[in-house]
Amino acid sequence: MYSNSVRPATVRLVTKLIAPLLDSGLVTNAEYSAIYQNLTYLAKKGEQMPPVQPRLITGQEAASVLGISFSQLRTLEREGALPFKRKIVGGRNVRYRNTEVYAFAFLDDDSVITSSLPSAGAGALADAKDSTNNRPNGLKAS
Repeated sequence: MYSNSVRPATVRLVTKLIAPLLDSGLVTNAEYSAIYQNLTYLAKKGEQMPPVQPRLITGQEAASVLGISFSQLRTLEREGALPFKRKIVGGRNVRYRNTEVYAFAFLDDDSVITSSLPSAGAGALADAKDSTNNRPNGLKAS
């Protein structure tokens, strides 16, 4: 079943092994996040994560990537539940960095966003990710 891929258990093991390096400062949060995201994608899809060309996307595009409605995106943003920030372009137009949106979407392990949003709201997102150090749930600092 996992002959050409990385098993999910291997992803958990590698991220737990890297956690002390993150805590000591030898690995940055960005590096830790990139390693986790790439390994998770490899475990789920059996192939490497495709490169994302950096660009600004609209709120509707960001909501589509996350699998939620535009109004839910705006609500979650007001509540501070999203780790990425909006960019104002041309004085009025709101855009988001696609790399940040995709990183957040790939970090979401169990499709918490799409499965529990209308009723659970931002609490589902807070449960999905450890907000203190941006590690997936279960990978707390020791």
